[in-house]
Amino acid sequence: MAVSDHLKLLGPADLRLLIRNEDSRITNTSGLANGKKRQANVVIVPKHLAKDFEVFCRSNPAPLPLLYCSQPGETSCPPLAKDADIR
Repeated sequence: MAVSDHLKLLGPADLRLLIRNEDSRITNTSGLANGKKRQANVVIVPKHLAKDFEVFCRSNPAPLPLLYCSQPGETSCPPLAKDADIR
């Protein structure tokens, strides 16, 4: 089994751990965590722009699906990923 094949079999939590530890085998996350429906990016905006950004995302759900909106200072996203730290 090739390394990339092995990575495709890992679940999201294991992949996040490898990424957090800067595993050199992971250069692109596309196609990893087979069977999972979504891969997301984190967007951090200043507090005074957060509501406008949320409205913009909700008005454009296809290109900008808003999966979670955290509160100021929050470092996790419990509904999306157990034990994830978005810092």
